[in-house]
Parts: sequence; C-alpha cells; structure tokens
Amino acid sequence: MRDRCDPAAAPPHDRFGARNTKMLHCSESQLLLDVMNFSEQLRTERLSLHPLRKRDLWFFCILIGDKRVRRYLGGPVVWSQRFPRFRQYLTAPDFVGIWVASLAERNQPIGLVELGPHQDGKDYEISYQFSPTFWGKGFANEAVQAVIKHALNETDLERIIAETQSANSASCRLLKSQGMKEIERVERFGAEQIIFASS
Repeated sequence: MRDRCDPAAAPPHDRFGARNTKMLHCSESQLLLDVMNFSEQLRTERLSLHPLRKRDLWFFCILIGDKRVRRYLGGPVVWSQRFPRFRQYLTAPDFVGIWVASLAERNQPIGLVELGPHQDGKDYEISYQFSPTFWGKGFANEAVQAVIKHALNETDLERIIAETQSANSASCRLLKSQGMKEIERVERFGAEQIIFASS
C-alpha cells in the first residue's frame, strides 16, 4: 500500500493561537527554546526548509484553504480569514518555529512544518501540512525528521510530541516511522486523539 501522507499530525484546531501564548508563563520550556535558532534554514536530501516569510503568502493561503489538507484540522480556512492567519503566523513568538518546506531543486513550496508549545504546558509539539500533490512521496517524513532532529540537537528538550486524530491513519503511520511511540489517547475536539512522543 502506498504511504499517502495526510496533511497534519494534529487535532482539528490551529497550531498557533491563543493556547500557545499561554506557554509564555511556562518558564522552563520557554528558556529551552530561547536558545533555538528558528531563523536557521534546514536542508534534507530533497528539501529546503526556510522560516515563513512574506513571499510565502500565496502558497500559505492555498494550503490552508484546501479541504483535503484541512480534513483533520477543522476544515478549510475561509478566504477572508487566510490573510489575517498568515499575518499571525508571520509574527509568531520567538518560541514558535514555522518552516516552509520546498523542493530543493526547483525551490517550489510544498508544505508547512510547525514546532510550538503543546497545550499540556510542558512539551513541544510538531505538526505539518503538505500539498496533496506531494503526498505519498516521503516529503513530509523527510521534513518532520529534519525539524525534530534540529530541535533535539539545538535545545535541552528531551522529547518532541505530536497529537493526531486516531482516524488520521496516514499521520499515525508517519509518526511511527519517525520512531515516535504512542503515550496517550484523549478525547478532544470531538474526536479521539493519539499523542505520540519521540523516544
């Protein structure tokens, strides 16, 4: 069976928003991320990952408006909210990392990878959204691996977690392929969620 990589390792809510700003009060985690360089460009065998920038506006708006990408993220974002959402992401706090993954050879953006505070108040969570055109080709796997490795190497974080709907089988497979283990199941946002953690 082809490994169709569904868009996000996440429940149906936005990764960056009010819940993440609460982590401003979590001094231990914030201090850990203070030493992480979110401005750094990352590279893999086939991808280049750069921090979100103004020129990514059109790609961002198309991505978050795609119903396939947003299937497990609360549905597509309506057009009138896409520009405000982009501004919110572009001005994210220093302790939130947002990278655009592009094909290295063509400089073509294909996905978004985020790393930020989880609502548990103690862990950092990775999530991702990729254009359906590039599902099943291992690109999301490659990008997620690069960000996790960067995070664990650049900080004293002991682990990275991810939360996804149990119904999102493709994301569950991707996270398991990263060596992440299921540590908990919770009911949240009207669906069963699985929390994975890096080992």
